[in-house]
Amino acid sequence: MPAESELALQDPLIIALLLFECLLFLVGTAFLVLRARAILPRFLGTAPTGLPASGLRGSEILLAAAFSFVGAIVLQQVFALAINPRHPPPADGSLGFFHVVAGAGFQLGLLGGLALGWWLYLHPARRLAHLPPHPPHPAASFARVLRGGFVTFVCALCVVAPTSYLWQKLLDRLGVEAPPQDLITLFNRSGDVVSLGIMVALAVIIAPIAEELLFRVGLFRWLRTRVPRGLALLLPALIFAAIHGHLSILLPLTVLAVVLALGYEHYGHPGVPILAHALFNLNTIALVLAGFPT
Repeated sequence: MPAESELALQDPLIIALLLFECLLFLVGTAFLVLRARAILPRFLGTAPTGLPASGLRGSEILLAAAFSFVGAIVLQQVFALAINPRHPPPADGSLGFFHVVAGAGFQLGLLGGLALGWWLYLHPARRLAHLPPHPPHPAASFARVLRGGFVTFVCALCVVAPTSYLWQKLLDRLGVEAPPQDLITLFNRSGDVVSLGIMVALAVIIAPIAEELLFRVGLFRWLRTRVPRGLALLLPALIFAAIHGHLSILLPLTVLAVVLALGYEHYGHPGVPILAHALFNLNTIALVLAGFPT
């Protein structure tokens, strides 16, 4: 292994990736330093924001979540049953193409269930007349969304990376074994172009859209004007981290979710956390495929 690592570090692409990561950290650090005075007010919720309070009721938020997770579970089972005859799970219990397809079903079901719930019950044209209208997001230029997504991403990278390192050290010190996330394991093992393509599409497109609409645009936006600030930030973040099902990423994903929520609140547009989430996942994929530990 040491020889392979030394050989990898001589690869121009690996060197370029390392330099690019350093650049991202420098840019993120610069943003955090320049906006240091604004961080605490934003975290405490006292900073001005253009994000209006959610007009949805609590029951409607629960309904949207129910549609989303039921859709995820159902479609995951459908995909698993469909792929099982030709590509059954590996006999040794390891992860394979079967799990890639089942994972695709889960993520597509998450997004599809959310869309169905919105169309049937939450769409403004279909809501009961006595309910208040759901305030729309403020208009934002495409350039502002791109800028906001990138700034949120690099700031998240600067916070999540050291959190992940310290969290892993703590787990090691406590003697807790925390295996890597299934998706990371699949990326490490898969040399199949089709599998890689499916996983990249899920991680960079489907998952950011579904998860941000559910946890930031739905749950966080509803909680932020109805419960204490700490609960509004932590509850969606903890649920978001918990559904990924791995102790090794519980705290890092919680921190990531909080940063995404703050970015969403600051810029007031759902495209910002979706883009930042997509960039974060894409960056992680690049590091995994290059052989770096995550």
